[in-house]
Amino acid sequence: MPGRPQPRARRCDAGDRPGLKERDPLTSVRAVLFDAGATLLYPDPPAEVVYARELEADGARFSPARLRDALAGAWREVHERVAGDRYGGEQGEPEFWHGFLDRVRGSLDGGVVSAQAFERLARHFRDSGAWGVFPDVVPTLDRMEEAGLRLAVVSNWDSNLPALLSGLELASRFHAVLVSAIERTGKPEREIFHRACARLEVEPAQALHVGDSRREDYQGAREAGLQALLLDRAGTFDAEDDRIRSLTEVAVRLGL
Repeated sequence: MPGRPQPRARRCDAGDRPGLKERDPLTSVRAVLFDAGATLLYPDPPAEVVYARELEADGARFSPARLRDALAGAWREVHERVAGDRYGGEQGEPEFWHGFLDRVRGSLDGGVVSAQAFERLARHFRDSGAWGVFPDVVPTLDRMEEAGLRLAVVSNWDSNLPALLSGLELASRFHAVLVSAIERTGKPEREIFHRACARLEVEPAQALHVGDSRREDYQGAREAGLQALLLDRAGTFDAEDDRIRSLTEVAVRLGL
Protein backbone atom coordinates (compact mmCIF):
# COMPACT_ATOMS: atom_id res chain seq x y z
CA MET A 1 0.00 0.00 0.00
CA PRO A 2 1.37 3.42 -0.89
CA GLY A 3 1.63 5.98 1.85
CA ARG A 4 2.64 9.19 0.15
CA PRO A 5 0.83 11.17 -2.53
CA GLN A 6 2.02 10.41 -6.06
CA PRO A 7 2.14 12.91 -8.93
CA ARG A 8 -0.37 12.39 -11.70
CA ALA A 9 0.69 11.07 -15.08
CA ARG A 10 2.07 13.87 -17.22
CA ARG A 11 3.50 13.91 -20.72
CA CYS A 12 6.70 15.89 -20.85
CA ASP A 13 9.18 15.88 -23.69
CA ALA A 14 12.83 16.83 -23.55
CA GLY A 15 11.95 19.88 -25.60
CA ASP A 16 9.93 21.23 -22.66
CA ARG A 17 13.17 22.41 -21.12
CA PRO A 18 15.09 24.96 -23.20
CA GLY A 19 18.79 24.32 -23.50
CA LEU A 20 18.60 20.69 -22.40
CA LYS A 21 20.15 19.30 -25.56
CA GLU A 22 23.16 21.55 -25.19
CA ARG A 23 24.14 19.91 -21.90
CA ASP A 24 27.00 17.46 -21.87
CA PRO A 25 25.70 13.88 -21.83
CA LEU A 26 26.39 11.61 -18.89
CA THR A 27 29.48 9.51 -19.47
CA SER A 28 30.48 5.84 -19.18
CA VAL A 29 26.94 4.67 -18.34
CA ARG A 30 26.37 0.98 -19.02
CA ALA A 31 23.34 0.46 -16.78
CA VAL A 32 20.32 2.48 -15.68
CA LEU A 33 18.49 1.89 -12.40
CA PHE A 34 14.96 3.19 -11.80
CA ASP A 35 12.92 3.84 -8.70
CA ALA A 36 9.37 2.45 -8.89
CA GLY A 37 6.72 4.64 -7.20
CA ALA A 38 6.26 8.09 -8.81
CA THR A 39 8.96 7.13 -11.32
CA LEU A 40 7.54 4.13 -13.17
CA LEU A 41 4.18 3.65 -11.46
CA TYR A 42 1.39 5.70 -9.92
CA PRO A 43 -1.79 4.62 -8.09
CA ASP A 44 -4.88 4.87 -10.29
CA PRO A 45 -7.21 6.06 -8.80
CA PRO A 46 -5.00 8.24 -6.56
CA ALA A 47 -4.14 6.77 -3.17
CA GLU A 48 -5.99 9.54 -1.33
CA VAL A 49 -9.22 8.61 -3.10
CA VAL A 50 -8.89 4.95 -2.11
CA TYR A 51 -7.99 5.74 1.50
CA ALA A 52 -10.92 8.17 1.76
CA ARG A 53 -13.36 5.59 0.42
CA GLU A 54 -12.23 2.79 2.72
CA LEU A 55 -11.78 4.90 5.86
CA GLU A 56 -15.24 6.42 5.42
CA ALA A 57 -16.68 2.91 5.05
CA ASP A 58 -14.84 2.08 8.29
CA GLY A 59 -16.67 4.85 10.13
CA ALA A 60 -14.09 7.64 10.06
CA ARG A 61 -15.23 11.18 9.38
CA PHE A 62 -12.81 13.77 8.02
CA SER A 63 -12.25 16.45 5.42
CA PRO A 64 -10.07 15.85 2.33
CA ALA A 65 -7.48 18.29 3.70
CA ARG A 66 -7.34 16.49 7.02
CA LEU A 67 -6.81 13.15 5.31
CA ARG A 68 -4.00 14.58 3.17
CA ASP A 69 -2.33 15.94 6.29
CA ALA A 70 -2.74 12.63 8.12
CA LEU A 71 -1.23 10.62 5.27
CA ALA A 72 1.66 13.05 4.83
CA GLY A 73 2.33 13.10 8.58
CA ALA A 74 2.32 9.32 8.90
CA TRP A 75 4.65 8.92 5.94
CA ARG A 76 6.96 11.64 7.25
CA GLU A 77 7.15 9.83 10.59
CA VAL A 78 8.12 6.61 8.81
CA HIS A 79 10.90 8.39 6.92
CA GLU A 80 12.23 10.00 10.09
CA ARG A 81 12.15 6.81 12.16
CA VAL A 82 13.26 4.19 9.65
CA ALA A 83 15.80 4.29 6.83
CA GLY A 84 16.29 1.59 4.23
CA ASP A 85 14.05 -1.45 4.64
CA ARG A 86 11.01 -0.12 6.45
CA TYR A 87 8.57 -2.80 5.26
CA GLY A 88 10.24 -5.94 6.56
CA GLY A 89 12.33 -5.91 9.69
CA GLU A 90 11.36 -7.71 12.87
CA GLN A 91 7.68 -6.82 12.68
CA GLY A 92 7.02 -7.81 9.09
CA GLU A 93 5.01 -6.16 6.33
CA PRO A 94 1.45 -6.61 7.68
CA GLU A 95 2.46 -5.10 11.01
CA PHE A 96 4.14 -2.18 9.26
CA TRP A 97 1.01 -1.38 7.25
CA HIS A 98 -1.27 -1.89 10.28
CA GLY A 99 0.86 0.62 12.20
CA PHE A 100 0.88 3.07 9.31
CA LEU A 101 -2.90 2.94 8.87
CA ASP A 102 -3.54 3.21 12.59
CA ARG A 103 -1.39 6.36 12.69
CA VAL A 104 -3.49 7.81 9.86
CA ARG A 105 -6.79 6.85 11.50
CA GLY A 106 -5.58 8.08 14.87
CA SER A 107 -4.80 11.48 13.36
CA LEU A 108 -8.32 11.66 11.93
CA ASP A 109 -10.47 10.67 14.89
CA GLY A 110 -8.37 8.81 17.45
CA GLY A 111 -9.57 5.41 16.23
CA VAL A 112 -7.89 2.37 14.69
CA VAL A 113 -8.46 0.67 11.35
CA SER A 114 -10.63 -2.42 11.44
CA ALA A 115 -9.39 -5.77 10.15
CA GLN A 116 -11.96 -5.57 7.34
CA ALA A 117 -10.80 -2.14 6.16
CA PHE A 118 -7.17 -3.23 6.34
CA GLU A 119 -7.87 -6.27 4.16
CA ARG A 120 -9.80 -4.21 1.61
CA LEU A 121 -6.94 -1.72 1.32
CA ALA A 122 -4.28 -4.43 1.14
CA ARG A 123 -6.21 -6.30 -1.56
CA HIS A 124 -6.68 -3.12 -3.59
CA PHE A 125 -3.03 -2.08 -3.64
CA ARG A 126 -1.80 -5.62 -4.33
CA ASP A 127 -3.81 -5.61 -7.56
CA SER A 128 -1.87 -4.46 -10.62
CA GLY A 129 -5.14 -3.04 -11.94
CA ALA A 130 -4.92 -0.37 -9.24
CA TRP A 131 -1.73 1.03 -10.77
CA GLY A 132 -0.86 2.98 -13.87
CA VAL A 133 2.39 3.24 -15.81
CA PHE A 134 3.54 6.75 -16.67
CA PRO A 135 3.36 7.34 -20.45
CA ASP A 136 7.09 8.10 -20.71
CA VAL A 137 8.16 4.74 -19.21
CA VAL A 138 7.87 2.29 -22.13
CA PRO A 139 9.37 4.62 -24.77
CA THR A 140 12.29 5.31 -22.43
CA LEU A 141 12.87 1.62 -21.73
CA ASP A 142 12.73 0.92 -25.46
CA ARG A 143 15.50 3.44 -26.12
CA MET A 144 17.60 2.04 -23.27
CA GLU A 145 17.25 -1.50 -24.60
CA GLU A 146 18.09 -0.43 -28.16
CA ALA A 147 21.26 1.18 -26.83
CA GLY A 148 22.25 -2.07 -25.12
CA LEU A 149 22.01 -0.71 -21.57
CA ARG A 150 21.29 -3.05 -18.68
CA LEU A 151 18.25 -2.05 -16.65
CA ALA A 152 17.12 -2.56 -13.06
CA VAL A 153 14.49 -1.43 -10.58
CA VAL A 154 15.72 -0.39 -7.12
CA SER A 155 12.81 0.45 -4.85
CA ASN A 156 11.80 0.86 -1.23
CA TRP A 157 8.61 -1.21 -1.49
CA ASP A 158 7.01 -4.22 0.09
CA SER A 159 7.46 -7.70 -1.35
CA ASN A 160 4.50 -7.37 -3.71
CA LEU A 161 6.40 -5.13 -6.16
CA PRO A 162 7.70 -7.95 -8.43
CA ALA A 163 4.13 -9.23 -8.86
CA LEU A 164 2.91 -5.71 -9.67
CA LEU A 165 5.60 -5.25 -12.29
CA SER A 166 4.68 -8.59 -13.84
CA GLY A 167 1.01 -7.68 -13.91
CA LEU A 168 1.84 -4.40 -15.61
CA GLU A 169 4.04 -6.22 -18.18
CA LEU A 170 7.17 -4.42 -17.02
CA ALA A 171 9.09 -7.11 -15.16
CA SER A 172 10.60 -8.66 -18.29
CA ARG A 173 12.08 -5.29 -19.26
CA PHE A 174 14.55 -5.39 -16.37
CA HIS A 175 17.62 -7.53 -15.78
CA ALA A 176 17.18 -7.19 -12.01
CA VAL A 177 14.51 -6.01 -9.55
CA LEU A 178 15.72 -5.13 -6.06
CA VAL A 179 13.05 -4.48 -3.44
CA SER A 180 13.92 -3.32 0.07
CA ALA A 181 11.53 -5.73 1.80
CA ILE A 182 13.14 -8.67 0.00
CA GLU A 183 16.75 -7.44 0.13
CA ARG A 184 16.36 -6.36 3.77
CA THR A 185 18.20 -3.18 2.93
CA GLY A 186 16.98 -0.13 1.06
CA LYS A 187 17.67 3.36 -0.17
CA PRO A 188 19.50 5.56 0.75
CA GLU A 189 21.82 2.84 2.07
CA ARG A 190 24.70 2.03 -0.24
CA GLU A 191 24.25 -1.71 -0.04
CA ILE A 192 21.15 -1.96 -2.22
CA PHE A 193 22.77 0.17 -4.95
CA HIS A 194 25.93 -1.92 -4.86
CA ARG A 195 23.92 -5.15 -5.05
CA ALA A 196 22.12 -3.82 -8.12
CA CYS A 197 25.41 -2.96 -9.81
CA ALA A 198 26.83 -6.40 -9.00
CA ARG A 199 23.82 -8.14 -10.51
CA LEU A 200 24.09 -5.99 -13.61
CA GLU A 201 27.84 -6.68 -13.73
CA VAL A 202 28.84 -3.02 -13.79
CA GLU A 203 30.87 -0.79 -11.51
CA PRO A 204 28.91 1.85 -9.54
CA ALA A 205 30.49 4.64 -11.60
CA GLN A 206 29.09 2.97 -14.75
CA ALA A 207 25.51 3.07 -13.44
CA LEU A 208 22.92 5.85 -13.49
CA HIS A 209 20.07 5.87 -10.99
CA VAL A 210 16.83 7.79 -11.64
CA GLY A 211 14.21 8.47 -8.98
CA ASP A 212 11.95 11.09 -7.43
CA SER A 213 13.39 11.33 -3.88
CA ARG A 214 16.26 13.72 -3.29
CA ARG A 215 17.42 11.81 -0.20
CA GLU A 216 16.74 8.20 -1.13
CA ASP A 217 17.37 8.28 -4.88
CA TYR A 218 19.57 11.22 -5.81
CA GLN A 219 21.75 11.61 -2.73
CA GLY A 220 21.75 7.90 -1.89
CA ALA A 221 22.91 6.89 -5.35
CA ARG A 222 25.61 9.55 -5.50
CA GLU A 223 26.94 8.59 -2.07
CA ALA A 224 27.11 4.98 -3.31
CA GLY A 225 29.29 6.09 -6.23
CA LEU A 226 26.62 6.06 -8.95
CA GLN A 227 25.62 8.86 -11.28
CA ALA A 228 22.10 10.14 -10.58
CA LEU A 229 19.22 12.20 -11.93
CA LEU A 230 16.42 13.56 -9.78
CA LEU A 231 13.01 13.07 -11.41
CA ASP A 232 10.74 16.01 -10.61
CA ARG A 233 7.48 15.42 -12.46
CA ALA A 234 5.54 17.98 -10.43
CA GLY A 235 8.21 20.71 -10.45
CA THR A 236 8.55 20.81 -6.66
CA PHE A 237 12.34 20.95 -6.36
CA ASP A 238 14.61 23.90 -6.96
CA ALA A 239 15.99 23.98 -10.50
CA GLU A 240 19.33 22.24 -10.85
CA ASP A 241 21.27 20.58 -13.66
CA ASP A 242 20.59 17.07 -12.35
CA ARG A 243 16.82 17.56 -12.16
CA ILE A 244 14.65 16.23 -14.97
CA ARG A 245 10.90 16.59 -15.50
CA SER A 246 10.33 13.43 -17.56
CA LEU A 247 12.01 10.10 -18.20
CA THR A 248 12.29 11.07 -21.86
CA GLU A 249 15.09 13.39 -20.77
CA VAL A 250 17.22 10.46 -19.59
CA ALA A 251 17.99 9.36 -23.15
CA VAL A 252 18.91 12.95 -24.05
CA ARG A 253 21.25 13.20 -21.07
CA LEU A 254 22.84 9.90 -22.12
CA GLY A 255 23.36 11.21 -25.64
CA LEU A 256 21.17 8.51 -27.21
